[in-house]
Amino acid sequence: MPAEVREVADALIESLGDNLTALLWHGSRARGEQTAESDHDLIVVLKQVSEEALSSMRSIFRGRSLWSTYVKTEEELRQYPVTNRLQFHHGLVALHGRIDAPPVTKEGLQEDLRRWATDVLHEARYRIIHGAGREYTGMDWEYVRIRTARWLYYQTKLALLAMKTREVLNDAAYPATRAELRARLTNADEIAIVDTISAWAAAKSQYEDDFMPLAFLLDRFARNLVHELEAGEQR
Repeated sequence: MPAEVREVADALIESLGDNLTALLWHGSRARGEQTAESDHDLIVVLKQVSEEALSSMRSIFRGRSLWSTYVKTEEELRQYPVTNRLQFHHGLVALHGRIDAPPVTKEGLQEDLRRWATDVLHEARYRIIHGAGREYTGMDWEYVRIRTARWLYYQTKLALLAMKTREVLNDAAYPATRAELRARLTNADEIAIVDTISAWAAAKSQYEDDFMPLAFLLDRFARNLVHELEAGEQR
């Protein structure tokens, strides 16, 4: 475990005290497959959220880059939506305490896939149609092109989650790492999406100059996912 993760965890445990139910480290850095731009992802489960608790957490992260913190109360977890529950069941490193993870259902997995297909299709098509730069009146084009590429990179990560979720929905074991998922794939577009994430540090300047190939790749993937969902519902 990186020293900074332990340092942050110890500071949160001390600051939040008995109000802290669980502290969980997850994501690509916890799995050991991070890229240069990967965040440290934390799930912080509190007994109660207060302005004081949030402010104390803010002070701990002040001046630290590449951190992403997801805060929920125990009550909020009990009311957690049917989607995105897999994140609580795979790839977590417990730094403190424990939680009862929200249960995963087939209906929830299907809804995850619908939501990700909808989001990826919208973002890919929006950038294809409106992302030439002239439409962003008053905004610096250098900023726009970097932001557009970065946002499409985020959509590739949603596509990756969709592929992992599809494996579980099809009664296969959850592929914890990109390498494990890639070994199961046969579709060229899906393999290209996994490889894009793995090689992002080297490829991002290419997509900042021309993001259209990535946008079309994501659109093809999401269209195919919709077809798969439709076929599954008709069976």
